[in-house]
Formats: sequence, C-alpha cells, structure tokens
Amino acid sequence: MVEKDLSKLTKEELEKQCKTLKTATIVLLILLVMMALSGIYLTYLKGFSFFTVLFIGFIPLVIINVTNYKKIKLEIVRRK
Repeated sequence: MVEKDLSKLTKEELEKQCKTLKTATIVLLILLVMMALSGIYLTYLKGFSFFTVLFIGFIPLVIINVTNYKKIKLEIVRRK
C-alpha cells in the first residue's frame, strides 16, 4: 500500500481512513490473539512446531497499523 501525503487529504478522507484503519487493527489484534491461543493449544497437543511462533510474524503489522493510526489522528487534531 502506497502511503499518501496526509496533508493533501481532506478532513473527510482522513476520518474515513482513520475509521478503516482502526477497524482493521482491531480485527488483526483479535486474529493475532486467536493465532497465539491456537499455537499454545497445538503445542500442548503435539509439541513445539511452526504454528507455535507463527503469530510473532504478524506483530509488525499491528505496530505499523497503530503507528499509521496515530499519525492520522494527529493530522485530524492538527486541522481542528
């Protein structure tokens, strides 16, 4: 996804992007927790495997989403 210059977007576009990013981040966090719990359960049943640590690869996505969300929120507040 190409990051747009936030100063060139309208306030409505920023608010829409902020809402979308917030929803996506929440869904990603829920799925990340489910992956971690599944990994723990599979480790209990079958021992250590790739699925035990698979969720760690998705943590950077959450960090990027949260960082972008904060940038957009800051731009919205700056325009008020």
